[in-house]
Amino acid sequence: MNYNKITGRKFCNFFIILVFVTLFITLGSGFSLAENMLPKKLVIKDKFAPGKKPVIGKVLSVQESVIIIHSGDASGYKAEKELPVFEQDTVITQEKGRIEILLNDESKLILASGTKLELTKSVYDSKKKKRSSFFNMLIGKARFLVTKLSNFNSSEFKVKTKTAVMGVRGSDFVVTAKPGITEISALAKTSLEVTNTLWPDKITMLADYEKTIVKKDSLPSPVEKIPADEINQIQNELGGSIGSNISQGSVIINKFSGNNVTNIAIGTGSEANLGTVKIEGSDVKGVIVNEGKASNVTNVAIGDGAKANTSSIIIK
Repeated sequence: MNYNKITGRKFCNFFIILVFVTLFITLGSGFSLAENMLPKKLVIKDKFAPGKKPVIGKVLSVQESVIIIHSGDASGYKAEKELPVFEQDTVITQEKGRIEILLNDESKLILASGTKLELTKSVYDSKKKKRSSFFNMLIGKARFLVTKLSNFNSSEFKVKTKTAVMGVRGSDFVVTAKPGITEISALAKTSLEVTNTLWPDKITMLADYEKTIVKKDSLPSPVEKIPADEINQIQNELGGSIGSNISQGSVIINKFSGNNVTNIAIGTGSEANLGTVKIEGSDVKGVIVNEGKASNVTNVAIGDGAKANTSSIIIK
């Protein structure tokens, strides 16, 4: 029996096991691609310092670990509610991280975990009636709730990934960016132009609850309708701040399923969408809330276009 061969075989097996154990421990400790998105040697500082570029918005809400890096800065800062965001900032949501950003034009950006987004440009001038916004999404998943500015002389809002460009004036859409592929989903009251970065003149239009996929070397895929369960999943994952601003005025609830309200507009005629909140009341399939004060909704109509009043329910 060759002792050297047996010893060598045992050592090889031990090395393979060691590699798998190391990988298991590393993955189990929370290591992820999201953490890999941080620049090497980045220093995370405890005390926030303002960026040198113009302020373009603020943080509405944040969950878990989200890092903000100013342009030309070798340091990063942990995102916190009410902190300002600056033009050319890079926002990185780590594992289980999530952030909601309110821009100066009242548009909202909601980033899921594992997302890296550059706030490349955001100019909003209400006096000159001009808006020009451009965001570079490197990877991840984000929702863009873009305020419609119909009386503006110039209104441009674009999102670019490695494979696609989305152009809007006022829309609600979700972008999922992966290496070599981008999926775009349009939500309510949306008209969205989609192109491949290689063929910017070949435009695909998305309307309410439609989606397309843009691969690296292909034109956008044929437009498809988004299934209802996928819409609910988007609302649950990328809905707005729970219960925000409901107590400040009347509300219009467009629809909900079970106890999950999925589309809420604040104020008369408002098109804002707050995503998912909890509701106490009957297990109705569709509802229009005409008026609500604080957390008590006092006038509820059941079904599309119905005028029945089921008295008071409570929104949480």
